[in-house]
Amino acid sequence: MPIPKYFALSYYYEKKQSKIITPVDLYSVPFNSAHSLTVDALWDTGANISAITLEVQQQLNATTIDKKVIAGIHNTQLVDVVLITLELPNSVIKKNIKVAVCNITSNYGMIIGMDIITLGDFALSNNKDQTLFSFAVPPFQEKIDFTKRKNEL
Repeated sequence: MPIPKYFALSYYYEKKQSKIITPVDLYSVPFNSAHSLTVDALWDTGANISAITLEVQQQLNATTIDKKVIAGIHNTQLVDVVLITLELPNSVIKKNIKVAVCNITSNYGMIIGMDIITLGDFALSNNKDQTLFSFAVPPFQEKIDFTKRKNEL
């Protein structure tokens, strides 16, 4: 069976969304199936680095490898950095990624930041009060350009 050239996902939401949330699978490093879980992740273009909660760090038994100062909406803080393996819903697996361990003030176990988003093409479409979220890795050669598409109509 040939290896796919692109890995893509699409999520259709019945109502227009103000937040994009998808499930992701997280694994410990080194891999240990006893230390894996599925969590809801918030896709956040305002986050430079992806983050997990302290609870997720503990469940994965992820060891601190570094510290990093991060600036959030309300403050700046020194946080732990850990290594995890992330599997997105489109079967893209990123091994040994560095993520911050933060207080995420919602029911999400992870924030997917620009360190992951910039690995591919990311698009949101809204029509008829519904939202379509698409993500593909690697990025397609043809860029998504809504101005060009408008001019072609």
